[in-house]
Amino acid sequence: MNKENSKGKAVFKALLSKNELGAVLPLALLLIVVAFVNPNFFSTGNIFDILRTASFTFIVAIPLTFLLSSQGMDLSVGAATSLGGVICGMTLKAGVPLPLAIVLALIAGAAVGTLNGILIIKSNLPAFIATLGTQYLVNGIIAIITNNLAISNFEGNFKQLSQYKLFDQIPMPIIYAIVLGIIGQFLLTKTRFGREVLAIGGNKETAYLAGIKVNSRRMVTFIGTSVFASLAGVLIASRFASAQPAAGTGTELSIMAGVIIGGTSMFGGQGTVIGSALGAILLATITNALILMNVSTLWQNAIYGLILIVALYVDKYRRKALSGE
Repeated sequence: MNKENSKGKAVFKALLSKNELGAVLPLALLLIVVAFVNPNFFSTGNIFDILRTASFTFIVAIPLTFLLSSQGMDLSVGAATSLGGVICGMTLKAGVPLPLAIVLALIAGAAVGTLNGILIIKSNLPAFIATLGTQYLVNGIIAIITNNLAISNFEGNFKQLSQYKLFDQIPMPIIYAIVLGIIGQFLLTKTRFGREVLAIGGNKETAYLAGIKVNSRRMVTFIGTSVFASLAGVLIASRFASAQPAAGTGTELSIMAGVIIGGTSMFGGQGTVIGSALGAILLATITNALILMNVSTLWQNAIYGLILIVALYVDKYRRKALSGE
């Protein structure tokens, strides 16, 4: 009996050691419930719709995983997303070739990340307030240069970036997200850069004393987050054949929630790109399931918040259990 108990405890502890537990449990429960209510949920077309929606979120969530793991925060990712689509759209309309237009959009994103890094790392301002200020600044600039009007009527090449389907089945954003996710997970878990980011999140002073270039690594995470957000903005504009000035408005908190639900710690030192993918899929599944179950999407934010709170409790319990407290 004691051996069975010990084995059971070992299995339970192994489960708790998985950072992704906070996303896996609610996702599994949600899939079971929806399967009973509407079996059409598991149709191929619907699954690809969910994954396509999640892919835009996940592209931003990848670098945000690194940022949160290093004890960073960025509330300007929504504005950077909008900026990426707008800059790409405006330059295309000015006759700039598509590859160069995308590069200019990414440079604009890098500028946003650099500004965040300077304010937070160099000037030592609180990340919450600094990135909130950047969000307002960038959204204001977008409103001025676009007159709050969408940019549309793009040529086919640009629209094919997101609208093309591989084998007439798989939307291209899913492919982009998978490739970037594999690279992100490898960087976080298998490279010196990833280990240094996690060390910084665990304890900045100790990381500095160990010879890690703390400020430069943190700057990279801020710039990377804004660049990827701008890339997502370009892909969203391509998906809808329209660069909307408010395309990313309100997405920053839901993306951050997905990353945290997936198992990345708000307190730094722990991160999982795979978990962020699960978090993004969970949030996209919630929205899709509400529609299929004929439930008002007004419930969406309430459910997001409830799952986030539960995920935080799971993370707290998991930490205590693993530490033996």
